[in-house]
Amino acid sequence: MKIQNYISSFSNVEAYDASTLNCFAFRHRYDVRQGLSLSLGNMVRGFGFDLQGIHFNNSECAYIAGAFSDGTDAHLAIQRRLVACDNGFAAKKQIRKPHESEKRADWEEFNVQWMLYCVWQKCKGNEDFRKLLLQIHQDVVLVENTTTDKWNSAEIWGCKNWDLVNKRANLATVLMERHKDLKHKERDYIINVETNKINDIGVWKGQNNIGKILMLCRNCIQEGTEPQIDYDLLRRSNIYILGDLLTF
Repeated sequence: MKIQNYISSFSNVEAYDASTLNCFAFRHRYDVRQGLSLSLGNMVRGFGFDLQGIHFNNSECAYIAGAFSDGTDAHLAIQRRLVACDNGFAAKKQIRKPHESEKRADWEEFNVQWMLYCVWQKCKGNEDFRKLLLQIHQDVVLVENTTTDKWNSAEIWGCKNWDLVNKRANLATVLMERHKDLKHKERDYIINVETNKINDIGVWKGQNNIGKILMLCRNCIQEGTEPQIDYDLLRRSNIYILGDLLTF
């Protein structure tokens, strides 16, 4: 199946056979494959961008802001914390999770298109991230590795592949013992590089919407086009950011 077919169907469950497809799975900011950095996830620091005049330090905070965007004082207070936050993991655990019951009731109706919009703004507004994404070859299937995630949305945004993850974990145990005399940072780097060499095992299963969004954005950058974002849906959703109604 061609890459173009993978990026045309958001919310469809996919199955990517790692033994036959060139799958690049990313999870942590230090993930590498064939010498290329895979710091592509929403949680990764250092790729700030502006979204209609508001600066976000990472795309996770921008995305979460959409869940609390009805313009009320309560949502405004949450958004202010998100704008100030420079850690996507902290935003998810310390800001979103405690307020999960307060998110918009219609959030799941527009959240995928909102994610596409946020990532596209990140691509346009951060040159380093844009260059990073453009290094990924056309034959690559980008997959967010959410195998061990316990979030309800794990298989919505990424995919799971326990065969591969368990194989990597076994190797990590061996390397941990072999390099136990090294400093943590040095040892972790070696483990990350070596375990990321294991790629052709198992089948990735999930909707992989983040992977699809990234591949779509990469293709649009290369072609000089814009992704087909459903702006009508976003306008109908009446999204407020720091008190202003976004017009798109």
